[in-house]
Amino acid sequence: MRSNYPFNCWYVAATTDEVGESLLARRLLDKPVLLYRRGSGDVVAMEDRCIHRAYPLSEGRRDGDRVVCGYHGFAYDPDGCLADVPSQENVPPGARVGTYPVYEQSPFVWIWLGDPGVAALRPPPRVPWYADGTGWESTTEVLRVEANYLLLHEHYLDLTDVFVMHPEVVPPDIEVLPQLDEVEVSERSVSYTRTTPPSRLAPWEAEITGLPSETTGSRREEGTFVSPALHVQHYVIAPETGKSHELLRIQGFTPQSPGVTHVFLQMGRNFASGDARVADFLRAMFHEWAVRDFVVLETIQRRLGEETVPRRDINVKADRVAVRARRIAMEMVDEETGRFTLNRILASS
Repeated sequence: MRSNYPFNCWYVAATTDEVGESLLARRLLDKPVLLYRRGSGDVVAMEDRCIHRAYPLSEGRRDGDRVVCGYHGFAYDPDGCLADVPSQENVPPGARVGTYPVYEQSPFVWIWLGDPGVAALRPPPRVPWYADGTGWESTTEVLRVEANYLLLHEHYLDLTDVFVMHPEVVPPDIEVLPQLDEVEVSERSVSYTRTTPPSRLAPWEAEITGLPSETTGSRREEGTFVSPALHVQHYVIAPETGKSHELLRIQGFTPQSPGVTHVFLQMGRNFASGDARVADFLRAMFHEWAVRDFVVLETIQRRLGEETVPRRDINVKADRVAVRARRIAMEMVDEETGRFTLNRILASS
């Protein structure tokens, strides 16, 4: 069965803090990958497999910038070339392990696992709020969920579940979320905006903003499927008087395999600068939120795995952004699969 994720896409491989001098093993898009940082600070990503006897290179050791296999001592340079075979003088010409393009933009290390010739034509996505703005503070967390990455995209592109799953976060005067204000679709992304009518603050909003709970204001929510690898949610608390408070929830979704996803979560805010209490509160709240979400998504994944005959679920109005996001991802997969099939036909003719 083919995967439902495209390979020609930049995915988050790790956070900047995760990659250091030690050897970090991670399975990405069902490929074993080894990550480490050279003495220069540059990140190296290579296939986590010795070309001699398939032993994981991550089980070996560092020798300067080289990686030494923990089985027979084969040593590899950062470009993947085999540099030393202890049992003989000569190194087999052209022997090497695969390496992958990487791009570091704190707090993420991005990796390209598809056609290397295409990587330079499609730069990793940027988050404009961080690229152009100042005064933002953030925290990061790395999680893992036993569910397909598209289930996560669909979940976070439709927040109408909050009344059932997270009722404590809903402002006290909101009984139903209004229809989306706008949906924007491009070739590779889709986004939406929604504005709520004025209401009092939810307890968590009063806690992080320091405003009285009786403060009235609207909320503007923006959700974006930036790519199959990235989802961004922008949440603005706009009191009727005074400045707005903005939150960013940036999530890198990187498939480990068709049924497991690495989640790289970054929570940003443009207020309460330097306030550790607010940072800790948001970190704990969104961690708990994610854990609760993952229980549901893992349950869905298990049920899908039990079904022997594919079923078509119904969609409602609230699903239109999620449906479009899935379509974009599958169109990218079809494009790659079609090209691969065509190349095989031409090669055999």
